[in-house]
Amino acid sequence: MSMNTVDRRALEQLDDEPLDEQISYYRKPFMVLWAAVQESSAELVEDYGMSPELAQLWVAERLRQVGDSLVDRLAERAAARGVSKSNVSRAAGASPTNALRRFPRLRDLDEGRTPGRTLIDDVLDSLD
Repeated sequence: MSMNTVDRRALEQLDDEPLDEQISYYRKPFMVLWAAVQESSAELVEDYGMSPELAQLWVAERLRQVGDSLVDRLAERAAARGVSKSNVSRAAGASPTNALRRFPRLRDLDEGRTPGRTLIDDVLDSLD
């Protein structure tokens, strides 16, 4: 049985699990993220006098953008390592038939081009 078949079955099983079971796999990282939003937004409140609610929204939106970029990068990485585009789409909650629409940069890989930089690259560069 191929790894892509194993992955597909695992994704189908996970999709059939109750929501609280699924959430249990990302509850801890969410709590870390929520704490980070609180900490960062407190700095915005202090530095700019912004309301806490607006500061939280500002930080969360920037994290969403970086998170979207990370998802794209991880999709590219998985596809480059032989994971089927269908399974990449399934893992991201998208229809397998829409892999290239959901992840247009996968077309670059198909055509032998190196995808350009994403927002996550800029964020990671800022950590150096």
